[in-house]
Amino acid sequence: MITLRLFDRDRQPPDWTEIIRPGQYVAFSKTIDTGGSCDQDGRPFASAADATCLLFDGLTEARAFCEEQVTRAPAVRFEIFDSAGRRDPALLVIVHPSRIATLEGNPRGIRLRKWAASALLAGAVLLFWYDYRHDEGMLIFPTVLGINMVIIAARLIQLNGAYVHAERLRQKRLAEHSVSLSKSQNRSAELPPSHCFRLGGGWSAPSKAGGGPMVSAALCSRTDRDRREVRTPPT
Repeated sequence: MITLRLFDRDRQPPDWTEIIRPGQYVAFSKTIDTGGSCDQDGRPFASAADATCLLFDGLTEARAFCEEQVTRAPAVRFEIFDSAGRRDPALLVIVHPSRIATLEGNPRGIRLRKWAASALLAGAVLLFWYDYRHDEGMLIFPTVLGINMVIIAARLIQLNGAYVHAERLRQKRLAEHSVSLSKSQNRSAELPPSHCFRLGGGWSAPSKAGGGPMVSAALCSRTDRDRREVRTPPT
């Protein structure tokens, strides 16, 4: 984990978006009560120039760190993004279990809006019926009130739908990152040790005993997937 200033004119490159690489993840912290940016312990930054983020080499590492940190600082909220940064919504939003109700689209909020919408629709139907049975709709006020209740209920239903849709997209993106991580780990497990030489059909480390020269051996490195043909000069 690296603590990184969002912008540092003395650093090359100065902006954090130019430093993060594919496969890395960044976490931003803010206080739940005010929504202001803060450090990982919940201390507000003295100025915008002091604002920092946390850079991780993997999603698992980022999630584990943030989940552990909120147990120490329950008032802090962490948002984890992939290498695309804030261009997309956060992959994960992590808060203390006692502060889950503060999250947008939390299950309890969705249930409350659903119940409220149902009650509003039921009340609107009763108002329409009352207006129809008394003076055949000439009272006006019950109908107007009922229409407004239907509009509010529709808005609540739409809001719930937007939260559910956003959560599905987030889960899909998270699953894609998990699959990519799994494939990357499988490829890494299949690779031979770093800086080894390919001889014939197998892999072997260069001999220190002095033996014969190795001609047209392919050098392999975990950090470089492109296998380059290299020739060792005869001794």
